[in-house]
Amino acid sequence: MGRPSQGDGPAAATLAAWLEAAHGGAGTPWLSRDEALLLALYALERGEGVSMMEAASYMLHEPPRDIGWEIIGADLPGENWEDHRDPRRAFVLFRRKLRDAERSGARLQYKLWLSRADGDG
Repeated sequence: MGRPSQGDGPAAATLAAWLEAAHGGAGTPWLSRDEALLLALYALERGEGVSMMEAASYMLHEPPRDIGWEIIGADLPGENWEDHRDPRRAFVLFRRKLRDAERSGARLQYKLWLSRADGDG
């Protein structure tokens, strides 16, 4: 799974709007895998990490039965945002979740919430 090119992705204004939405209670709109990856990279460059992520199939806007594809505070001890508050570590977990879903053949869309390492946002 390579890094998508920002030239092929959403405009900077769209990324900024998603970043802002990711700080609110509703999170981002539903994003494709590549859009979610671009937003996570954009956030990482700004010192922010994925603190929570929902995943849903494209057919139904419901969480998948396998919550292992999500980041909801139910990961192994030490891997949850509240355990480490480290954007880079959160990005590694985020990428692993995307790869696991892809390997399983799941076509998912994602909703992200972002936080700064210092707890702001």
